Amino acid sequence: MSIVLALLALSFLVFFHELGHFLAAKFFKVGVLEFSIGMGPRILSGVFRNTRYSLKLLPLGGSCAMLGEDAAGSGDFSTAKGEEEEDVLDFDGVVFSKEDLEKYSFEKKPAWQRFIICFGGVWHNFLLAFLFAIILTVNIGTEFPIIGASTVKTPAMESGLQDGDRIVAIAFADGSKRSLATLQELSIFLELHQEDFQKGDIKLTVLREGKKESFSFSPYRDPENGRYRLGVQLKNGRVSAKNLFQVLEYSYYEFRFNARIVFDSLAMILRGKVSRQDVMGPVGTVAVIGGAVQQSSSGGLRLTILVLMNLSLMLSVNLGIMNLLPIPALDGGRLLFILLEMLLRKRLNPKWEERINTVGIAILLLLMVAIVFNDVFNLFTGVYSKLLN
Repeated sequence: MSIVLALLALSFLVFFHELGHFLAAKFFKVGVLEFSIGMGPRILSGVFRNTRYSLKLLPLGGSCAMLGEDAAGSGDFSTAKGEEEEDVLDFDGVVFSKEDLEKYSFEKKPAWQRFIICFGGVWHNFLLAFLFAIILTVNIGTEFPIIGASTVKTPAMESGLQDGDRIVAIAFADGSKRSLATLQELSIFLELHQEDFQKGDIKLTVLREGKKESFSFSPYRDPENGRYRLGVQLKNGRVSAKNLFQVLEYSYYEFRFNARIVFDSLAMILRGKVSRQDVMGPVGTVAVIGGAVQQSSSGGLRLTILVLMNLSLMLSVNLGIMNLLPIPALDGGRLLFILLEMLLRKRLNPKWEERINTVGIAILLLLMVAIVFNDVFNLFTGVYSKLLN
């Protein structure tokens, strides 16, 4: 049952992403040939108001195929997609006349409209993630990094930090720094910068009685496990939002935290600090979500729903940001072409655009195959089960 819920969650995220493209296309009167959820052969399908709606066998992926948009997303229309009879183009039951091409074709729309249509999926991912963040904030509040009383003498506590100080920023001697809002942000940042503890003093900025104060101190090394810590005792417990403004503020913190994880992960990949075990694709995602849902089920339906929503928030932000990468065949690649067109006031050669996108699709498919194989290997070697322990 947990795996089914995980698949449904992923399918819903993809549906909402494609819905963003679909609604924007309909708003600007672009003909939508097919709106589908899933991949592979159709299970259910039908035409309504000259758009085919399909549910496909594999519950991963989806598409919003528009008139005048080729498979690579370049907007190069080809009649090979449909069956031509006199002045009518039949796309598997979705019919347009040749006169409709100028009016309803994606490629004929102004660049700014095409930009909004392409950005619609990412916008929906971010919107959905923020809605999840609001629901989580209302139900469980937010946990801030607030310093508590401590009897242990550490350089941090001897620097002047006090009980009740709320940490709002941290900086290392090498220049690495970050503003902070939640305890999660602080914990992840510290884990990703263990090697920076050895480079010198740490500068911590705290909020004390409404004013910001900064304190510098040497790092503290835990004698039990050898890992570096701040050397402060942090209070447990969450803070509930008292009004609508705080709900939105705390929800933004939750959204920002998940976005920063994605950017930090990309930075680690570029620096070569990510191992094969750290890479997770769709199979691994389903496995981890399913395991997390199964573990939370003992706490009741409410806890299970909140855990699933939290994971969906993370995935929705991840999906949105990854789609914005300027890679051919992704939304980001398409947006890049349109931006260049808007800046140069001249459309790039559609043939070159299509070739670039075709190569991008080929590379993307090879990468997806490699990631799936890696997922399967990690699944059978117990890598993903360790994440839940």
